[in-house]
Amino acid sequence: MRNIPQKSLCLLVLCMVHAQYTAAQDNLSQGSSQDGPFKATASVQGVWDSNFSRSPLNDSEQTILSSAGLSFDDTFGRQRLIAKWRGNQYQYDVHPDFDGTTHSSQLAWKGLIGSQFNTEVEWLRDSDLVDRLEFFGKDIVSRNDLQAKLGYGNDRKLSFHVGGRKTNQTHSNDTRTSLNFDEEEAFADAGYKTSNKSSVFIRVRSGSRTYVNNPPSDTALGDTPPGSLDFDSDQVELEGVWAVSPKTNISAVVASFKRDGVVNDASGSLATLSADWQATEKIKFNAGYTLRQPAVGETSDSPSQIQNIFASVAWQYSAKITVGSMARYSEIDYKSLSPELMRTERLTVLSPLTFSYSSGRHWLIRVDSGWRKNESPLAYRNYISRHASVGLFFTY
Repeated sequence: MRNIPQKSLCLLVLCMVHAQYTAAQDNLSQGSSQDGPFKATASVQGVWDSNFSRSPLNDSEQTILSSAGLSFDDTFGRQRLIAKWRGNQYQYDVHPDFDGTTHSSQLAWKGLIGSQFNTEVEWLRDSDLVDRLEFFGKDIVSRNDLQAKLGYGNDRKLSFHVGGRKTNQTHSNDTRTSLNFDEEEAFADAGYKTSNKSSVFIRVRSGSRTYVNNPPSDTALGDTPPGSLDFDSDQVELEGVWAVSPKTNISAVVASFKRDGVVNDASGSLATLSADWQATEKIKFNAGYTLRQPAVGETSDSPSQIQNIFASVAWQYSAKITVGSMARYSEIDYKSLSPELMRTERLTVLSPLTFSYSSGRHWLIRVDSGWRKNESPLAYRNYISRHASVGLFFTY
């Protein structure tokens, strides 16, 4: 096993020692400062992955993930302003060519007009490194979302909303620019919320997606003519939250969509179902199911359907110590590729132990462990990987 870069490892150890000292000092102090609108965060994590390539090669990798963030959240009369930014830097030991930086940002303005109307304008930007199972080369996917919404009823009892969204997605890798797209959507919904926080909404969406670069003709999709991945779409969805009791909530979304395009020409459905149960004062369970049918060309491997079953438990052992565990099983169908690549893959992800210790004020130490197994008819996509991470988080 290769060593984590010395400079980064020393930084991690020194931060942990300082965190333990600070935690002890915090325990001796009494009271805490009142939270204000400004917040700053910083963290450093050491991550070990036994199979970086997500293949039978089993090449291990160690990474230092450094993060920093700023946020502002405050109200001015009946208006609320939210501004957030976070940056992540990935430093790899064995594969330095994959070093990269990602950013996420949010800028939102929410307010009331009179006693019944509410407005919301929000801009979101996210970027992520693509997992090796989807694409082995280095690629950072960036997504920008701009949404505006006008509502009536202020989400109390009967309410209505209309709005629009504009989305842009880009890839940093030159070989994947054919997946860049622009998307526009208009939506309207009507819903009802009860006094015990149960609710039901029906929503209608209509929009279009345009792939801004012509896809290459030698992809697994075959010889796709220019513009063939573009499509118009319509979707109807029903969203509900049932507050079974003060300790139990069940949430569900069921949607039916229609895509009208050359390649993306199909009808389908989307669904999510999840339940939260606060079993005791210190133990909370979460479980659920998701069904997703992404558009062809949304990712380089182009799955036609993804089903997930997941469950997790969190145990608040004490005011400062939290222990958790998670499991997820996925079936991923590839039915829109060339015949020799059509298949069903099964992915199992386990996180047997997550442990965190909080100083009670600013510092938190977190340890994670994980295991992943992907089963595929294609031998080169069969793999098992294990990972472990330890991180130090600071919030001010």
